[in-house]
Amino acid sequence: MPTPAEALDAAIQEVTGARTRVTKIKSKQVRGVDEVASLKSTANAWFKSHRPVAAQAVSAADIAAIDTQYQIVLDSAEKHAAKQTYLSALKAGKDLLVAARGGVLTAPVSPAASPTDDLPPDFSPLVGNQDMRDILTRRWHECCKCVAANAHLAAIVMMGGLLEALFVARANKMPDKKPLISAAAAPKDKATGRVQNYQDWMLDSYIKVAHELRWITESAKDVADVLKEYRNYIHPEKERRHGVVLALNDSSMFWQVTKALARQLLLSATTP
Repeated sequence: MPTPAEALDAAIQEVTGARTRVTKIKSKQVRGVDEVASLKSTANAWFKSHRPVAAQAVSAADIAAIDTQYQIVLDSAEKHAAKQTYLSALKAGKDLLVAARGGVLTAPVSPAASPTDDLPPDFSPLVGNQDMRDILTRRWHECCKCVAANAHLAAIVMMGGLLEALFVARANKMPDKKPLISAAAAPKDKATGRVQNYQDWMLDSYIKVAHELRWITESAKDVADVLKEYRNYIHPEKERRHGVVLALNDSSMFWQVTKALARQLLLSATTP
């Protein structure tokens, strides 16, 4: 679990990267799908991941001021706002984040807790095949090793793969696939209009359908969407274009998200 200072550091890095990307946009308005999605992901990462941790050490007034700037980014993303609107909000947000970090850096850091929740769970409620359970356990351990070894992009890519496998396992567990296939978010083949084979779905579709079927909560869906966006930085050109630099704060944060999602999926498999 990151400290408040680490959460603020991560938010500062993300805001800096977002502002750099917006600066490179040549038009007066931000309309690109990737650019808008990236800005929304930056804001959602604050509200869903960094804010709860930072709020442990930052005053409510300062948190509220930071919230205002991120909310401007989210609201602007819904209406193709002017480039300058984003730049102003991101700059103000960064200034507030830097000030907040300065206020917590001298606070004593509590000893790191024993990572008992890094132990792999019992996957048997989801997966009956022992070989597959062994594979999931190995991948769980690989996620831990990547985070510990500072292989942050590799860690996030592994987490995405693990989650996809768990979503497929949850779908396989359903005796009746009709709710899955008839879900509004189920992806369809553009040529035939038929729902694609669920084993071929992308992570984005799994997340949406899992939320629709109440396998995961609304907040879990929102944070999973952010993880999905960061996982896409496996493509070097996207990483270069967005100027993203992943760090320990990111991989450790997303590992907490992945573990929480895994627990929700396991719980959904045992709950009528």
